[in-house]
Amino acid sequence: MNIDLRILELLEDEATLSPKDMAMMLDSDEKTVKKRIDKLKKDGIIKKYKTVIDWKKAGKRSATAMIQVKVTPQEKAGFAKICKDLARDPKVQDVFVATGEYDLVIFIKAETLDEISEFITEKLAPKKDVLGTYTHIILSEFKRDGAILSDDGKKRLPVTI
Repeated sequence: MNIDLRILELLEDEATLSPKDMAMMLDSDEKTVKKRIDKLKKDGIIKKYKTVIDWKKAGKRSATAMIQVKVTPQEKAGFAKICKDLARDPKVQDVFVATGEYDLVIFIKAETLDEISEFITEKLAPKKDVLGTYTHIILSEFKRDGAILSDDGKKRLPVTI
């Protein structure tokens, strides 16, 4: 496996790893790792670094929804134009083109359910290419971006016979 892919795998799992630590893990030198990371950023392969935070534990409340959207694809552009437009909204966390009855899957995060409702009724539904939506409000999060959120720190007692 080439060094770029190995660096990307390490960063995806733990973005706070230093180039020095990665170099040791990859049996390489720190200068090479730094150079490769800089190139991966420049080439647009590394888009951003992200920390997964359990906001509920931190005391911050929010509302999240998954919205399935049925749209009319545009000639030559397909779904790209509407996806790019939706992606610009700060409430939109993810936009995917999908198979099935609905064409797009959007995840949005807002401070309240009212803000989610406002997004759907004022920004999404009025778009001329949108034929319909199906909204799922996320009630609880147990795992997000590969991180388990439901661990409350309580250890299960061992079973004895």
